[in-house]
Amino acid sequence: APAGRTVTDIAIGTAASGGAWYPIGAVMSDIVSTSDLGISATVQTTGGGVENCKLTNNGDCEISITIGYLAYNAQNGLDPYEGAQMGNISCLFGGLSTGVMQVLLLGNSNIQTFADLKGKKVAVGPAGGGAITCLTACLEHAGVSYADITPTYVNYDEGVTMMTDGHVDAAIVYGGIPTSAVSTLVASNTSFRFLSLTEEEQAALLTEYSYFVPVTIPADMYGQGQDMLTIGTPNIVIVSSDISDDIVYNLCSLFLSDENIVKIRESQPSAKELTLEKAATETSIPLHPGAERFFREKGLIG
Repeated sequence: APAGRTVTDIAIGTAASGGAWYPIGAVMSDIVSTSDLGISATVQTTGGGVENCKLTNNGDCEISITIGYLAYNAQNGLDPYEGAQMGNISCLFGGLSTGVMQVLLLGNSNIQTFADLKGKKVAVGPAGGGAITCLTACLEHAGVSYADITPTYVNYDEGVTMMTDGHVDAAIVYGGIPTSAVSTLVASNTSFRFLSLTEEEQAALLTEYSYFVPVTIPADMYGQGQDMLTIGTPNIVIVSSDISDDIVYNLCSLFLSDENIVKIRESQPSAKELTLEKAATETSIPLHPGAERFFREKGLIG
């Protein structure tokens, strides 16, 4: 294998400065710049997850944050990267935070399964959002296509309001849990319930799509009285594959040291669940060999 390139300064791609990823990237940049690795780092505002795969693939941002399924699609030349397989991205670590699909129905809805969404009006969140990727997979598994529903593209709060007002039959919310759009609904005392996956459906989706992770929303989170099974997509940190294994190993060791993993966790509420184990396993795409070496030494991967 080639030795890989050496870097003395790196850019860390995030998203808009008001988003959840910018403060995480800022802390990571600070960790690198104040370390003894001799690398200076800057945090970069970008267009977000879709653009970050391109920026890391072409080396403009040596490291960036993205959504697991986007990295997978970029590597494989799938939507929205059709015809452009990106061979220069690898996972540095995963499990940064998980976007969770939550399908909301009014309490008196007669929708019992994903197949029942056929012909229904559904608020699906913003165009290009993670909700649509998750929902499409669930519909297709139930023998229904995305074209069989009538989608409305609005933000998650608006989607919930449209459902409570009777303008749509279901609202999809996607984000770290507990998600504010759902918590607001709970506080309003509106009668609602979740469309939950069965254990069989959840297991089948995980087998079919390598980039989903299983999520159980505990009964007490939203006062629903029972656990709810769904799927989510982890946010991951990617790195340019052509950077040397030793440098990537050092960066991985640095970010995930006992002291620094706490700093990353505390950088933004959505990162608070980050653990070494999630970093090693919720990856969506193959780890960079340097990162792989780090996790293998920690006994977290075989």
